[in-house]
Amino acid sequence: MRTGSLGNGRLLINLDSKGNIIDLYYPHVGMENQSNGRGVEFSIYVDGTVLRPDAFTSTTRYLNSSMIFETILNGKEVTVTFQDFVDPDEPIFYRIISINSEAKKEASIYFINKIALYGNDIGDTAFYEPKSKSIIHYKSKRYVAFKLIGQEDGGVSFTIGKGDAESDINDDKLEGYPIAQGRDVTSIIGYKMKLSPTKPSKAYYAIGFGRNLDDVRNLVSKVDRTNIEASFARTYLLWSNWLRLCRIVEVPEELKELLSVSLFVIRSHLGNNGSLIASSDYSFVKLYGDGYFYCWPRDAAYAAHALDIAGYGDLALRIYRFLASLPTQGGALYHKYNSDGTLASSWHPWYMGSREILPIQEDETALTVWALATHFDLYRDLDDVTELYKSFVRPAMKFMISYTEDGLPKPSFDLWEERYGIHLFTVATVYGALTAGSELAESVGDRGLAVDARDVAKQMKERVKSRMTAEDRLVRRLDEAGNKDLTVDSSLYASFFFGLFSPREPLVVNTMEVVEEKLKVGGGIIRYENDLYQRRKQAPNPWIITTLWLSEHKSALGDKDGAMSYIKWAANHRTPSYMLPEQVDPETGESVSVTPLVWSHAELIIALKSLL
Repeated sequence: MRTGSLGNGRLLINLDSKGNIIDLYYPHVGMENQSNGRGVEFSIYVDGTVLRPDAFTSTTRYLNSSMIFETILNGKEVTVTFQDFVDPDEPIFYRIISINSEAKKEASIYFINKIALYGNDIGDTAFYEPKSKSIIHYKSKRYVAFKLIGQEDGGVSFTIGKGDAESDINDDKLEGYPIAQGRDVTSIIGYKMKLSPTKPSKAYYAIGFGRNLDDVRNLVSKVDRTNIEASFARTYLLWSNWLRLCRIVEVPEELKELLSVSLFVIRSHLGNNGSLIASSDYSFVKLYGDGYFYCWPRDAAYAAHALDIAGYGDLALRIYRFLASLPTQGGALYHKYNSDGTLASSWHPWYMGSREILPIQEDETALTVWALATHFDLYRDLDDVTELYKSFVRPAMKFMISYTEDGLPKPSFDLWEERYGIHLFTVATVYGALTAGSELAESVGDRGLAVDARDVAKQMKERVKSRMTAEDRLVRRLDEAGNKDLTVDSSLYASFFFGLFSPREPLVVNTMEVVEEKLKVGGGIIRYENDLYQRRKQAPNPWIITTLWLSEHKSALGDKDGAMSYIKWAANHRTPSYMLPEQVDPETGESVSVTPLVWSHAELIIALKSLL
């Protein structure tokens, strides 16, 4: 679990609840974790004892609605405050350290830098660089520099080693070894300070990133106390002003902080090239050998739509441009992508049942078209959208029109990435893409495609009524044999959200009533009946996004109290620093799976906008 995320489009830093710096993504947001999940830990030597992070209790928060993250650590001897931020323009992370003590004493603070460049720790070198007074780790085209500055000159020490190098801290004296290379290279940098009960003692820590030695050395050479304090003020003002641009107003007081953090999470996970990763939580790698640090077009489209309705259309357009640039299969987007736009890992086969298939989830293509067309409807920025229409929307719409059989989309994988068939969620998103896309097509003068799209969408709606209903409700899937899958699934909400049916249509109302009746667990909504993914208890885990889907239907019906109750359930299952997980434990309410999940935060924004 990650407690805080900080980023500027070139750099993404994650923190845990004790202020340890866990993930360092550079130069692509989400693609290369230069710590491989090991990161930077701290220790404090005071009164002959080494205090490690577990010796402290902690509180965390984003500081006064800015993308500055504050961690307050309370121990028996001292209280430590970290104020962490990423410079808005440069690939550099700063930490302002304040230490209070009830009595006069001396103490040392140490940072243990465990770096694994390119995500592996083989062949790294670390050395002390005297001109910039920093420790630089490097391999090939990745350079990471660490610098510690005291409130007064002097008192800074260092050592570089391998394996158990941090045992050097135990006697409060670093040996000063200037270089090490190979595997498991660790550097330590420390500062001795005098503590006073009258005012806090301060120090400053910086981590700079570059692609060559000169760049990173020049970057950290300029780092001093004055520049760090100036960057702090600039960062604070930038993000405070950025939040004021939000168009979602009249938000209940108890939800304002969650809305702010949701916007920060999306922004920190967004690369300058427009890639948007699902989550930067690297913890899954140790369990499954892979993670959520990829760009799923579906997650990115939801997040872009959330930015659009919140008033950040320029950032949403950056995402659409990235999605439009990705390699496709005849206009259809693949499963997921790396942050540099290359194909990412996938478990969808190209060959199944003795025949060739497309390894896609068609809803991802449809959602991207729908979100972009909705963006245009909100902002009417024809000049910006026309090129995207030509390069992506038109080929994608032609694909969706052609990839049909008997009036419905041909089989593909579902949004949960588990089943193959014709899924109601996919049909609804394709319908939404073709209807919204037809309006965009008309605006750019492509009337022929607009007419074809509307005709196909109309036929899909008729086929859903005749083929995808049972017991006066919608069914989630037709399998390859055409059999109806009667499993109750929360994703059936798509039937109204993307305009396939009115939210008051009896078919939809009956469906959502069954969803609420069958899938409500611990006050939230599980994905579908007997869901086994990440299951820990007898009952499946409720998800944030699925719970908010029910809120959105309540809002569409005018049931504001019912809608708010589900939004508050999601808000009550945030972390103390207002991060939203993917799932929660059905009994304890603890976060399960990755935290934060960008989609959860995007859905919170969408649900709030639907309500207000």
